[in-house]
Amino acid sequence: MSGGLQDWLHARARLAPNLLPQSPPWVRAHFDHAWAPMQALERQLRPLPPALWDLLLDYPGGIVLITAGASRYAPGPATLRGQAVQNVAYVSAADLARQNERPLHVIGHLLDHYLGCGGDPDGPWLSEGGGLTDRWREAGARLPRLFALGYGLDETAQANVRDYFAQSLAFYYLDRRRLNVADPQITKWFRSVFGALNR
Repeated sequence: MSGGLQDWLHARARLAPNLLPQSPPWVRAHFDHAWAPMQALERQLRPLPPALWDLLLDYPGGIVLITAGASRYAPGPATLRGQAVQNVAYVSAADLARQNERPLHVIGHLLDHYLGCGGDPDGPWLSEGGGLTDRWREAGARLPRLFALGYGLDETAQANVRDYFAQSLAFYYLDRRRLNVADPQITKWFRSVFGALNR
């Protein structure tokens, strides 16, 4: 596990209490032990650039909770285990067991929010043309134009610009060939923008 991702998971990722006992029997059967859902999340996130995780640690909030409920990103304040937090990505243990795109999609929303405005509740997300720096703003300004072309991978990606970014990010790392066939421009965007973080 990369240092950046390991540090971020240690600081910001949590398992819901009694996660597996509260999950459906098939989910419990899929995971060998209580920590296995966290390991599954780490495997999905490992291909992303380590610099992203280091950047997220510079800003408050941005918590990931692996839960028995549905995968979703909830910007704004929340309370977890009696502690006040903000901007929570809820990742379903069932989606991790299925190894589908939903966990990465939800993390995509978190990245979109933080790369756009550092998680500010009223700030513009990257996909809306926001950006933490001039370089990120330049990259973000291209996303609404790419979304407007209408080549989103599927109905989820075509719903709005935030889902366009999140779904495209998920498939960029899970099934790049499929994304490139449907939307070569967003594939090129991720290769250029996120690829630069690895150099």
